[in-house]
Amino acid sequence: MTTNGNALAASLTEGPDAPYIHAEDLFKIYKSDELEVVALRGLDLRVQRGEMMAIVGASGSGKSTLLNILAGLDQPSAGRITVGSRDLLTMTDDDLVDYRRREVGFVWQQTGRNLIPYLTAEENVTVPMALDGRSARAARDRARMLLEQVGLTEERR
Repeated sequence: MTTNGNALAASLTEGPDAPYIHAEDLFKIYKSDELEVVALRGLDLRVQRGEMMAIVGASGSGKSTLLNILAGLDQPSAGRITVGSRDLLTMTDDDLVDYRRREVGFVWQQTGRNLIPYLTAEENVTVPMALDGRSARAARDRARMLLEQVGLTEERR
């Protein structure tokens, strides 16, 4: 992350009430030949650490576009976005890879892409942590806590 990016991220995330996710005046415009499609228009979003939120809307309303921007897979055409202390618009490619590896989880609409079918729910949750170098015990403990948070304690095995 650049120094300017750190300063921006710090200015947007300071204080006890600062949001963990902060999107400000986001625009995303897709261009193809003479056609322009505005997927996001001036979106403002604030999500506190630990807050659960659902992104809902009609088909084509920008839900996937927003999630791709939050995941660091796409960049807005205009606006600012921070997640924690990270300014997603100034991060290097390596920083974005690290961010996605450590901070972002995906659950795709196509159910076949979400889980490894021969693993238990607990094992599926531990896979990304193992890939990140976490010990088997730490990954298992974290997976159990996460599954409990979403009401899947009994289904973990």
